[in-house]
Amino acid sequence: MKLIATTDYACNIGQCFYRRSHLDEMHKYLASIGVTRHHWIYEPTWDHYGIYDDGFDLLAEAVKSAHAHGIEFYAEIKPFEGGGDGNSFPHTLPFPEGVCALKDIRGIYTAARPFTAANPHFSLKRRPGTYEVKGPVSTIRLVKNDDKLTRIRPEYLSIWISKTNNRFEQYKGPVSFRESVEWRQAYPKSKECRILHLEGLQIPDGYNYILVRCSLADRNGDFTNERGSIIELQSKDGSVIPSVISTGKVDFEEHQRSCTSPLNEKITRYFRLPEVCEIFHDTDKGKWHYQDFYSFDETVRINVPYTLDREGYIAVACGKPEYMLGNLHPIYPEVRAHWLDMIRHCLDKGMDGINIRTANHTRSPEDWEYGFNDLVLEIANGKTDYPTIRRINGDAYTQFLREARDLIKNRGKSISIQLYSQMLMPDNRIGRTNYIPPNFEWQWETWVREIADELEFRGAWTLRPENLSQVIETFGAITREAGKPFCFQGNMKEISFEGPLHFTGMEIDKISKDPSINGFVLYETNKFTRLNKAGQIEGSPELKRLLEKYRFTEK
Repeated sequence: MKLIATTDYACNIGQCFYRRSHLDEMHKYLASIGVTRHHWIYEPTWDHYGIYDDGFDLLAEAVKSAHAHGIEFYAEIKPFEGGGDGNSFPHTLPFPEGVCALKDIRGIYTAARPFTAANPHFSLKRRPGTYEVKGPVSTIRLVKNDDKLTRIRPEYLSIWISKTNNRFEQYKGPVSFRESVEWRQAYPKSKECRILHLEGLQIPDGYNYILVRCSLADRNGDFTNERGSIIELQSKDGSVIPSVISTGKVDFEEHQRSCTSPLNEKITRYFRLPEVCEIFHDTDKGKWHYQDFYSFDETVRINVPYTLDREGYIAVACGKPEYMLGNLHPIYPEVRAHWLDMIRHCLDKGMDGINIRTANHTRSPEDWEYGFNDLVLEIANGKTDYPTIRRINGDAYTQFLREARDLIKNRGKSISIQLYSQMLMPDNRIGRTNYIPPNFEWQWETWVREIADELEFRGAWTLRPENLSQVIETFGAITREAGKPFCFQGNMKEISFEGPLHFTGMEIDKISKDPSINGFVLYETNKFTRLNKAGQIEGSPELKRLLEKYRFTEK
């Protein structure tokens, strides 16, 4: 069984910017524990490679270092990882033309590939008719998940409005209050719900950020509902106004610490803008932008409970994000060409192969509504049913994989493709959103039989043991039938420098007895290597002792 290690350099540079000596120290350790292949995640969202003033070519040197220690070196490419994830920043911050950042109703996202920043419209698009705002808010309904009496009275509530999701001003126009009990559809069973109505509002057009404050807020709060159901907005003509609920208020100091770090100012293109640096280094200027600024963490599901009279507020943006920013769609030839350029760049550095990872960090709690791009709908001849849309989207991604295979094989190199548990069943983690793009028919059996030289499973930490076994058996049956090597990526949540490594040992024990699995992937090197006081990269002695119990060879 072979042993593979993966490096996500975005995590490793928290220790230092690697030079050749660091690469050699890492590869010396990896070779000593039996690693025969190193996967290096190449991600141009961050400027990891253009920061060396002396022309040091990190990627090319990493290849040479691996080869010097008898280790194959693969680039791991994440096609869908185009940015648009992480923290959102206030709209009022500078956003000059041509800036390498993304922007939508939630705020500014500083994580962005240059290609994505220049072409945000190539991201997965939301289904038409589900995100648009038609008219200002006339009615706000606060919906409790049962019909029991509430302690919230009208005098406890106030409405605040903003055009830019910060510096909210109190609404002082007309408003009438009433309370009712009405039926609402719910899961798993519909119910009668107590509803607080704030009606007759005359909020000016353009004020698309609404903040409802509740002065009664403590641990005894019980006005609870799911995040996606606790507030309803309506326009004057009775139309429902779609909205996104905030995940919390952000103070300037929270962002200032990370944005002014030497690391972020060096690798994040947005933070290198002089006008942005000036704001984050001037507390008074920064706090102006962060006065009543609310974030939108799209990794939180809409079925997570929210309690108004515990939190003390509900903040929403009118509308929904039109695009799942950064999650590029392969239906566009330009996107596929961009992805192939990334592969070509890595092959030019001397890689032995390419590992393609479908997972990404751009997510949505309503992901089922995305993937309905105009070109997709045109190909679908007006159909919008899920089977049709998923087939078209899936065909486009498989087309890219075929193009990638041809490019890689023409260079005499190998292609490895990652398979994910969510291609077969939902994530078992409570409240977590999916990390692979939505509404794709994942044609993984075709990839196994016709495209990949090797397959890698990723996602062990997302499933309960009984479901993980089902997924591995399903993937393993097809990879064995096709005669393709199949590697298992270990649970990254369970590996660390100091240990204990009981779970990792259990994983290796289990897969070593599985005839369908040909290798184990240690993810990621940042977990089990570190920079010591002498400025050298050292590896975990605990992991080395564990791996000495097993025999890892090319299988």
